[in-house]
Amino acid sequence: MPSIAKLSFIGLEHVLPPEKAFGMARGMGHRRPGGIVEIETSDGVTGIGEVFGNPFVSREYFRMVEPFFAGKSVYDFDHIEAEIRNRLYHLGVQNQLTACLAGINVALFDAIGRATNTRVCDLIGGCRSTRLPVYASTGFFSRDVDRQLEHMLAEVKAHPYLGIKIKIGRGAKDDVARVKRTREVLGDDILVIVDINGNYTVDLALESMRVIEPYNIHWVEEPLPPSDLRGYAELRARAPIPIAAGEAHYAVRDFKQLIDGRCLDIVQPSIPTVGGLTEAKRIAFLAQSSNLRVSPHVWGGALGLTAACHFVAALPSSPHTDNLPYPTLIEYDMSANALRTDLLATPIKLDAGHLILPDGPGLGVTLDRGQVERYRVC
Repeated sequence: MPSIAKLSFIGLEHVLPPEKAFGMARGMGHRRPGGIVEIETSDGVTGIGEVFGNPFVSREYFRMVEPFFAGKSVYDFDHIEAEIRNRLYHLGVQNQLTACLAGINVALFDAIGRATNTRVCDLIGGCRSTRLPVYASTGFFSRDVDRQLEHMLAEVKAHPYLGIKIKIGRGAKDDVARVKRTREVLGDDILVIVDINGNYTVDLALESMRVIEPYNIHWVEEPLPPSDLRGYAELRARAPIPIAAGEAHYAVRDFKQLIDGRCLDIVQPSIPTVGGLTEAKRIAFLAQSSNLRVSPHVWGGALGLTAACHFVAALPSSPHTDNLPYPTLIEYDMSANALRTDLLATPIKLDAGHLILPDGPGLGVTLDRGQVERYRVC
């Protein structure tokens, strides 16, 4: 039985000039942080996974959990994870502890897949499709005079994306202006998603939804702060547009409250945040058992995007059979993000608005070591 011989953490950061800062309703930024976990097995196989968040914070949490995994079987993640969560419960899970577990979890799946010549999607449920539809995640607020909303909409118009997500959340008047312009440029056929990033209260979210509703909005993402669960339930009961959230929620317990409280229409686990593929599958099971849609949030690096592809490929179509109103969509970040575009020796292929599932065992991707070292900070 192969065991975990070595675990390593690599902290990464891509820094843009301040004048290139971009962001959302809560603020702007010009740094994209992240991290990679590498696991080497006793058989000499290496697996890789992504950790979301500040790399210097992640490094310290990684040092804390590393001894729990060293020398254990590559198949023992569930048992080790339970011990960590139960033993270290005072330290919480809504932080880099869960992000580090996510990186380790995905790296173990990658290593097991490489050792057994099996794709990760087959390890977690089987492959339903290798062509995975995406929506373009763009329309950021930007300080870059050469990258405003008009420029971003033009980029999307040049490709057959099924959908687009734009940032709103600066007030109803600005929201409707941005949505109106998006429809004018892209037409009526594309799905339009808007993202408030938790910047509103219930009354402000309702005000915004009522003025943008005529533009056929597919969903409103994170209209409220993640802790306002009662507000989400109240809003969903009155909202004229479907509601999505999940990127700022951690582990299955958070999502159980959202799902049991009927707070959402679309559930959005972020694999490098919630705890990995195992936890994302638990969340998807809860969502589908409550007849809710699932669409993974993807905001990070290339390995997080790859993991999301395997997750969606393995996700059952529920409750649909022959007639699928809308496919499960993957978020495709179009920001300036070298941690997504530069880290793989062969980037994931985008074809006619679909990502092509990498062909090969494990995650099916290989790191470009030179680029990893270029962006390494710890």
